[in-house]
Amino acid sequence: MGGSLDRWPRTSTLAWILSPLVLATTLVFASPAHGKAAPVALGQVTTKVTRTEVDVSKAFRAEVLRQLRAIDLKDVPNDEPVVLSASLVRLETERSGNRGTSSCMVSATLHKKRGGALVAILRGKARAEDDINAKSDNEMTVMRAAVRGAIRGIPKALQ
Repeated sequence: MGGSLDRWPRTSTLAWILSPLVLATTLVFASPAHGKAAPVALGQVTTKVTRTEVDVSKAFRAEVLRQLRAIDLKDVPNDEPVVLSASLVRLETERSGNRGTSSCMVSATLHKKRGGALVAILRGKARAEDDINAKSDNEMTVMRAAVRGAIRGIPKALQ
């Protein structure tokens, strides 16, 4: 009987030390955010548009990622994750004297991750005019605006 009482202080101390660790581990693993997939994953990002002065494909993909990370999805139900696929449909500049009018169209789709059912079709368009010598900058500006236009529709499409 004396032997079991001698062990009590050590067991109690060990339980006292481990309790916060067990509680913290339980809270982390029980947290609704733990193991929860992001509501929108990035899928295919495509374009056939090419330019010699800039890697349009790389710039387009980077902008889609940037805009996707910037949108507020905290109020979007996360019942079933979706995949965003985006395509740069058109990026062109028409010249008129020393002016250039650049336009861009982006098309995007949201599909359910499981099964691939179409959730939404999103589009973004932009147009801007500038000096023809600023064609490259102007085209990148309208591309960013068109991506933003398409991506900003995601929260509404998922509600």
